[in-house]
Amino acid sequence: MKMVMEREDKELFMNITANQCPGCPENLAAKLSMQIVFETLGEDQPIVYGQGCGIGRDFLQRSGLGTHDSGCAAMKTAMAIRGIDRPLVVIDGDGQVDMGLDDLASAFQQGYQYMHIVCDNQGHSASGSHATGSTDVLARVSSRPTGRIQGRIQGRKHFTFMLMFSGANYVATASPSHFRDLERKIKEGLKRLPAFIQIMTPCNPSWGYDDDKGVTVAKLAVTTGLWPLYEWKDGVFRRTISVPRRTPVEEYTRLQRRYAHLSREDFGAINGYIDEMDDLVNRMERAFGPDLD
Repeated sequence: MKMVMEREDKELFMNITANQCPGCPENLAAKLSMQIVFETLGEDQPIVYGQGCGIGRDFLQRSGLGTHDSGCAAMKTAMAIRGIDRPLVVIDGDGQVDMGLDDLASAFQQGYQYMHIVCDNQGHSASGSHATGSTDVLARVSSRPTGRIQGRIQGRKHFTFMLMFSGANYVATASPSHFRDLERKIKEGLKRLPAFIQIMTPCNPSWGYDDDKGVTVAKLAVTTGLWPLYEWKDGVFRRTISVPRRTPVEEYTRLQRRYAHLSREDFGAINGYIDEMDDLVNRMERAFGPDLD
């Protein structure tokens, strides 16, 4: 009997035994990513696997593998031994960038030809909703300092920038609220391996918003400037979605219980955090923009 990843059935873009929360954006992002990958590479029979809370606590359909990181080196070795030459795409999330960063970074430095998509819910939601390296500043998590400060103190890591200088040929940020931008980036990344895409995916129970507001929260993260959308392609860095007039951050935070503790001073700190990220992206675009000479 063939492994699941070798079967011909390609009708459904869904996960196996994945009991997600209603309206889970991480599940939506995983399904959209699989649909784009299989529509783009269908004839090449891509292998897609990975694991995450909203992605699935078991494994993705058509893979037969459940891992806590990409396991890319072992996967490539196993494929070579069996004589399998097929495109490889990893889709994971729920803190997997923290837990699997050593494997991911090593795979990129070694130049393994694959795409890694992280559906990032900014927490370990399947195991208590504590902070990860990507949790936003002042967002309340299950494990937090005592005293007046109720949320994450530090700003998040920029994994995309780390991988830009760790062997990636393509990196990008994305959001399920901007589907066409996400679709284009996955297609661009599949042409420029190794590729890394970080999709911001809100989490209903951890972030504390109504089940039908997931895409709204994801869109507000972009329009407030908290989640800038950009890409690094062919040595050029650029924004892909401009926000000429930001949405007030209060519209984003009021939908989420993880920000219910914020004071007026805290909003000033968050806006300062957004300004710093905006300046960082602007400087990256100036430094690595297209050569106009």
